[in-house]
Amino acid sequence: MKFYRPFLALPALCLAAAAADETGPHTLSIASETPEVIVKPQAPGRRSLSLPSLDYQFSIEARCPDEWTPESLSLNVADSRISRTGGDLKQGTYQQLGITVPARQLAPLTLRDFCVIDAADEGSATAPEKTASPRHTPKHSRLKIDAALAHASLRCSKDDEHRTVYVSQALDVTLVCEPAETEGGILAR
Repeated sequence: MKFYRPFLALPALCLAAAAADETGPHTLSIASETPEVIVKPQAPGRRSLSLPSLDYQFSIEARCPDEWTPESLSLNVADSRISRTGGDLKQGTYQQLGITVPARQLAPLTLRDFCVIDAADEGSATAPEKTASPRHTPKHSRLKIDAALAHASLRCSKDDEHRTVYVSQALDVTLVCEPAETEGGILAR
């Protein structure tokens, strides 16, 4: 086993060398808030859930190396897109962007045993609980799941040179199972 260790470390060294750039690092990172969707209890056997339109708010760090100028920043979720030009980007490294993704652009979620009506206890909803704090039991069942994928790109230029950095991130949605008589919030179908 010890004989192979130097060979296993070699690809990692090559990747680190390839990532280093003589001009310095291009920085692009995105973080998003997770929207909540209220789901009414359904009959057992339901396998998919169509989502309503989702509003995502992004905090984006977009930085070009010294002596490079930001040309454009683009953010895509499904078929929805928002972009900023160089003038908007020169005012700061951090950007706050919001995108509303229409329901027709979101694929149905495949679910199993979430927010279903228990046949033995007619009218009640049961679901696996996922809580942030084990000592606090929420009134409603919650499930955090991937709903879409965000793609961001930052284009920087220096003289006649152009460089583009790409980042992708999974976007979550929190499903909240509530009794059917709930009127507030967004209801998924």
